[in-house]
Amino acid sequence: MIQDNQDIARTLEQAVSLYQSGDLLTAEDKLRSILAVDTHQPQANYYLGSLLLESLRTLDSLSYFNAALESDPQQAEYWLSYIGALIDAAHYEDAKLVLSYGRDAGLSGEPVEHLEQLLVKRQSEQLMLSSTNTHVPEAHIQEKLIQLFLKKRYQAAEIALHKLLEQYPSWLDGWKIMSDTLLVQKKDARVAARKALALNADDAKEHCYYGLVLKGQGDLANAADAFRDAIKLQPDYAAAYNNLGIVSKDMGDIAAAVGYYRQALDINPGYASCYSNLLFCLSHADVVSTEDLFAEHRRFGYQYEAVYKSAWPKHSHKSNSAKNLNVGFVSADFREHSLVNFFEPVLEHLSLVADVSLHAYSTSAIEDHVTQRLKPKFKHWHKVDELTDVALAEKIREDKIDILVDLDGHTAGNRLISFAMKPAPIQLSWLGYLATTGLSAMDYYLADAHLLPPNQFDGQFMEKIVQLPANAPFIPSDLSPEVNELPALNNGFITFGCFNRVEKITPSVISLWSKLLNKIPNSKLLLGSMPQDGSYDAIIKAFAEHTISVDRLIIYHRNTMADYLRLHHQVDICLDTFPSNGVTTTCHAAWMGVPTLCVEGNSLMSRGAMAIMLHLNLSDFVVQSHEGFVSQGVYWSEHLQHLSEVRSNLRKQFKISALNQASIISQHLVLAFRQMWERWCKNQPATSFKTSAIDS
Repeated sequence: MIQDNQDIARTLEQAVSLYQSGDLLTAEDKLRSILAVDTHQPQANYYLGSLLLESLRTLDSLSYFNAALESDPQQAEYWLSYIGALIDAAHYEDAKLVLSYGRDAGLSGEPVEHLEQLLVKRQSEQLMLSSTNTHVPEAHIQEKLIQLFLKKRYQAAEIALHKLLEQYPSWLDGWKIMSDTLLVQKKDARVAARKALALNADDAKEHCYYGLVLKGQGDLANAADAFRDAIKLQPDYAAAYNNLGIVSKDMGDIAAAVGYYRQALDINPGYASCYSNLLFCLSHADVVSTEDLFAEHRRFGYQYEAVYKSAWPKHSHKSNSAKNLNVGFVSADFREHSLVNFFEPVLEHLSLVADVSLHAYSTSAIEDHVTQRLKPKFKHWHKVDELTDVALAEKIREDKIDILVDLDGHTAGNRLISFAMKPAPIQLSWLGYLATTGLSAMDYYLADAHLLPPNQFDGQFMEKIVQLPANAPFIPSDLSPEVNELPALNNGFITFGCFNRVEKITPSVISLWSKLLNKIPNSKLLLGSMPQDGSYDAIIKAFAEHTISVDRLIIYHRNTMADYLRLHHQVDICLDTFPSNGVTTTCHAAWMGVPTLCVEGNSLMSRGAMAIMLHLNLSDFVVQSHEGFVSQGVYWSEHLQHLSEVRSNLRKQFKISALNQASIISQHLVLAFRQMWERWCKNQPATSFKTSAIDS
């Protein structure tokens, strides 16, 4: 509660800070609380007027600018803002009058001349508008909205749009801007997008956009229908096929997704991001051999490298093996994303290494609290989301990056085309994608001996394999609750669980899990990462075809991190998927005391969970065959006391494992960088190696 001038000063400071950060609603409340105590406080009146004007509540702003000016007429900014607001409100005679008063009071200079010119211009525009019947706001208002959006003043734009769309309900672009403004704030934009679609129903792009909005809200089934509608209107719409592939994949229909991606590529063979989507999807398919998967990745490399390879630059970096290394990391996921759980603990230590200079190339427009946490750990932060692939490659060359690290592979937002231009002497892929990039421009791939034992998987990679002590450390969430008692001891039945994405639950996975569930008739299966109702019906149907009724399935939708972690209190053992394993989910589960039963795979994509179990000395949860998977699941259901002991000790085991040794892994990563650089300085080709072999 405001009681004295000190309270006013403190509240005003808070309000201004909130306003500048874009939180207009909270700032407005604080400013009004000041004026409730002191109606003449000039700064509170001025900032409230500015806030209202920015959010296009122009008429409401006038009284506050007037009050500020009357309380402190010595402030030129109060005069200028009040006159500008009067012009925006079309109070032209009042604006002229206040301008003349200002001139008499000594107001002068370029800003005053600008206002005089603006007044003449707006009056002229008003005369032209009066003769037309318009259903859209004036051009200057539209321009202000666009500027608010570009300057990321999203709350101000949203407030302004609510008022304008009441006045102009048939304004198509307004509904589009509203939808974009809500989307970027992670708000529900379906109503705005639906309004835009109703005004432009014959436009295929409008249907596609509506589908993207529905997808963002998790309404996958209706999103798919919207993309199909777009294709009906425009049969050669490659982006619509690509988006239909994405939602089909997200609903678990991998075969359909692959078909849609291929249709998009038939229409537009140069659609590199769609090809990445296809590769990502094929890596989840249980009917694609490792040989065919590698061949498809190579085709990507052949197709998209060909136009650049002859123009690869001859890097002029100094061949000094002891030089300070410029190391760049390229990712779309320097934000709240599973990648950060593995990358940040390494970054924490790398940032302290004196002879390594870290550069971040952030390729996403999205920044959040995680982004702000990561930024200070890099010496150089480059936001490059608006750069083309060519421009990004050129920037990397200009920055003289010695070693360039791809953290995305073929996941969403990747910039592999920039890597295809070979902007750095040494390029490597790590963490984001558990397969080859398919690029000959990529020199190395980082892993560990559990993931890729020496000489066993080299034929699946264009890159040379470098083995760290562990592929990466893992940061458990601060929201993790304590490990609870094994649920089966109280339930009287065992509960299996899976928190992997729905597209990883392939028909072969459902078949194998069903065999296990049928062997233990009272067992249940918790699926903890399902999309919204209606988007996973195919999975329920598939289980039913294997005589697993829906009452044995415990379904939870994707939820908050805290709720997701608490669900592990209901699970005795997690079941892994194949050919694409869970990695982040396996780590979270282990931290929560829940081991993961998995099959040792024949590709990197199918060895992630196994590697984690072996790092935790839990080889009893790794099997060689599907038959072994069923028999081992039955074994654990019959040895609950042993399983309970595993649960109670697992967090402790995690803490002492390589998965929790960020410092050691970071040291080995620096050693790996040095080994790579020494070979380049000696004009030696890239080769596979293990970092322990170069310890000193």
